[in-house]
This record gives sequence, structure tokens and C-alpha cells, in this order.
Amino acid sequence: MAVHLGTTRPYRPRYPHPETGRATKNVVDRAALPAIRPCPALVAAREARSTSMEMEYKDNTRRGKFVIIVGVVLAVVAGGAAFYLIQQAQQTAGQGEAQLVDVVVAAQKIPARTPIQPGAVEVRKVPLDEELQVGIVTKPTELTGKVLAISLEIGQPIYSNMIATASGTSGLAILGPDETIAPNSPAWRAISITIPDERAVAGLLTPGQSIDIFITASIPVPLTTKPEGIYYSDMATKITYQDMVILGRAGTQYILRASLPVAEEINHLLATATVQFSAALRPDQDVRYVDVSKLGATTNRILQKYGLPFPVVYPAPSATIPPQPPLQTPTPPPPPAPAPSG
Repeated sequence: MAVHLGTTRPYRPRYPHPETGRATKNVVDRAALPAIRPCPALVAAREARSTSMEMEYKDNTRRGKFVIIVGVVLAVVAGGAAFYLIQQAQQTAGQGEAQLVDVVVAAQKIPARTPIQPGAVEVRKVPLDEELQVGIVTKPTELTGKVLAISLEIGQPIYSNMIATASGTSGLAILGPDETIAPNSPAWRAISITIPDERAVAGLLTPGQSIDIFITASIPVPLTTKPEGIYYSDMATKITYQDMVILGRAGTQYILRASLPVAEEINHLLATATVQFSAALRPDQDVRYVDVSKLGATTNRILQKYGLPFPVVYPAPSATIPPQPPLQTPTPPPPPAPAPSG
């Protein structure tokens, strides 16, 4: 039996099978082969290599476990931090706990500068904290006829500062709470006039009060006016506008509500600069209009009505002024005595 170098298996040539005629491999009886012992040096090298690989494998396993443990710890820390931050945010948000309050909201889309109709708003319960409840409107009747400065969508709450007549820095509301705009309603306007404090109830007038306006105008009379000697240039005063509501005030400037014709007259008088305005406060309950056709004050009328005496020339032209004694020259006071020396 021939044995080739580099292998432990004997070589057997292939012979055809007696029945099939095909070449087959001969089965070798391993038990009949002589035992081949490996080299001791090779066995020791293999064992050392096996031990080294087992130790390296065991080291890699411990390192992976350590990495996994560190990752788990970091994940737990991150989760705890997130939970803490969420709890803090909830506590901070819970300081202003929202409450369900009745708020007037838009029941339909309301364009800006359009009067609010009765069915355009409704009351809903809306969760709002105490800070967001400032300025809310709770009664739909308070908004009927009011004009909004902005457009509103369905379900949007309505605040008092959204009303056009109460928004901005003017703070003026020309119409009253129960007044609306109708085809036959007066065309109300806001105008301003200057009234000094001495002619405006000492400057104690405030918005919301009703006053009567007096006009004092200079009336020049030409010298050629006939009949001569009856009329002369003077000033005339008369109450002209009654029950005017003060909408606002800025110092001596009073903003009043007036109808369109009255606003036109007042602006004309202001442009001529020949009139002065005065104000008289009237009771809130008194809404009567006084017949002023027979009123009006001039200097002559006041003198005649109250019987004021007319001043005369003194002394009379025919009288002589008695002589007055001459005035004596006053004696000067004595000089002060010198102070004693110490």
C-alpha cells in the first residue's frame, strides 16, 4: 500500500464495479490501518491556541455585558429626567388651573366692522384660567349692535377689547349699551370743543355726564346801522345745545356726542374763532328740553332785568372840585444808634 506525503489516507485506485461496470471508490477499513500518533509539539500548540481563543472570547463577552449594563443605566437616567421634567411642566401649568366658565363666543363667522346681530353669538362653557378670564363677555345682549375691530371665526371667544368702540387708546363709545344703528336712527358723531375750567364747572366734568352748551359770540354792529343809536357792538350769550353727553376728556378738550347737523354747526363756529363755549352740568335724570326761544343774555338785558344802576359821571359836569390841602413832606426817621463795642 502506497502512502502519499501530506495525507493520512492511503491511495486506492478505482476499479469498475463487477455488476454496474462503473468506477467506485474503495472503502478503507480504518481499523485495519496502523495508528498514527500526532506530534506532541503540534498538540501543545493547538491546546495553547485553543486556550488563548477561549480567553479572548470570554473577555469579549464581559465587555459586551458591561456595555449593555451602561446603556441600560443611561436609559434609566434619561427616562427619570424626562419624567421629572414632565412633572415639573404639569405642576407649572397646574398653578393656573383652568375652569369652565360661561363665555360668549361667535356662533358664526363675524366680519370686522359689522354690527353683531342677536343670533351671531352664543354662550358656551370654555376652560379658562383666571388670567384669561379678564375681559370676557358673559351676556350676548351686551354685544347686540356692537362692532368688532377684528373678524371672528366660529367658536372664538369674544373679549371686551375686541369691540371697535372700546378698542385702542381712545376708549370712546358713541352709542349707548342699548342703542343700535337703524335706518331712521340719528347720525351720531363725536366732536371736540375747548372749554376752560372756569367755564366748565371748575374742570370737574367727567365722561358720561350730560351738559348744556352756552355760546358767547361777539356781535359787531356797523356804524351805519339804522335806526342809529339803538344797537351797538357787544357780546351775546345763549344756551344753544342741550343734553350733550361727554364721551371723553383730555385736559380742557371735551369730546361730545352730537347729531350730524349740530356737529356741522359747532365746527363752523370753531372755524370762525368768534365764539366761546361754556358748559353747565345737568342732572342725569333730567332729559327735558327747555324752550330757549325767549332766552339769551346781553349786557343791556341783564342791566334792565335786574335794575342795575347805571354809573354817572362824578363829579357832575356843573360841579367844581373843592381844593385839596397840600401834602406835607414826611419827616425822615432818626438814624439808628451805634451798637456798643464789646
